[in-house]
Amino acid sequence: MPTFAELGYWKVGGPCQRFEVVEDAARLRALIRGEGSVFVIGNGSNLLVSDDGLAGTTVRLAGALRAVDVVDEAGDSVELRVGAGLLNAVLLNRYLGKLAGLAPLVGVPGTMGGAVAMNAGTALGEIGDVVLRVEGTDASGDAVTVQRADLPMAYREGGLPDGFIVTTAVLGLSRVGAADEVVRAQAHLERRKATQPLALPSCGSVFRNPPPDAAGKPRAAGQLIDSVGLKGWRCGGAQISEKHANFIVNCGGASATDVMTCIHKAWSTVRDATGVRLTPEVRVVGDWDKKLWPLGGDPG
Repeated sequence: MPTFAELGYWKVGGPCQRFEVVEDAARLRALIRGEGSVFVIGNGSNLLVSDDGLAGTTVRLAGALRAVDVVDEAGDSVELRVGAGLLNAVLLNRYLGKLAGLAPLVGVPGTMGGAVAMNAGTALGEIGDVVLRVEGTDASGDAVTVQRADLPMAYREGGLPDGFIVTTAVLGLSRVGAADEVVRAQAHLERRKATQPLALPSCGSVFRNPPPDAAGKPRAAGQLIDSVGLKGWRCGGAQISEKHANFIVNCGGASATDVMTCIHKAWSTVRDATGVRLTPEVRVVGDWDKKLWPLGGDPG
C-alpha cells in the first residue's frame, strides 16, 4: 500500500490501510455502501495525514471521474461538466483563454472536487462564483445533485453536506473576456513565483486570512506570523518558510509531526501575541497528539 508521503505534496504521512483507484461514480457508491465511508485524497495538495497513516479505504478518482465535456451552450455562455478527479492544471490547460471564469484556479494545484469542497480561490476570485450545481454521493452512498443556490459557499468553505463526496461539478463559463483573463492569470502567476517558496514541498497557504480588524483593515495570516518573528522557525525537517510565513515547507526528511508542530507554533504564538485565532486551511486527518491539534479551538 502507498504511504501519504508518496501521495501528498508535503511528502509526509504514514501508510494507507487500503487504497483504490475508482473510475466511476457507481463504484464509489458501492464502496461507501459496503464500508460506511471512504477517504477521497484528491491530489493530496492540501492534506496533512499523521505519521500513523489512515485506517479504512483511501480513494483516488480517475477514469470517467476525470472527464470534462460541454453540456450546454447558449450564445457566449457555456456549461462545462468537470469530473471531480480532474486536475485543475489540466482543466486550465484545455480551457484558459477559451472560456472565462476559470482564473480562480490559476496556481491552485488540486482537483476540481477539492476546489469545490473548499471553494478554492485566489486574488482572482473563487470557484464558487461559477459553480452551477454539484453532483456527488451522500454519506449513504446515494447519488445526489445540489444546486449552487443551496450551497452556503463562503471564503474557503464549500458548504457541502456532511459526508458528501463530489463526483462532478457543472460550471457556468463565458467566451467573453477569456483573453483578458489570461493576462490577469499570467500576472498572478508571476507574483506567486516572486513571493512563494515553490521549490520546496508544501501545501500552499496553511491558514486562511482572518477577517479585517476592528477598523476594517484587511489582515493576512502570513503577515501576522511574520510579525511574531516566526519566519524560518524550524522543527526537524519542517520550517515556517523564510520567504512566506504562511507556508510550511519540507526542507528534507520532515515528519508529519514536524509539520504539525510548525502549524501549532504559528497558531499558538499568533494567538498569544495578537489574540487572533487563525483557522487552518489545510485538511488534517488521522490520529494526533491533542496538544498539537489547532482545529477544535484552544489545543493547549
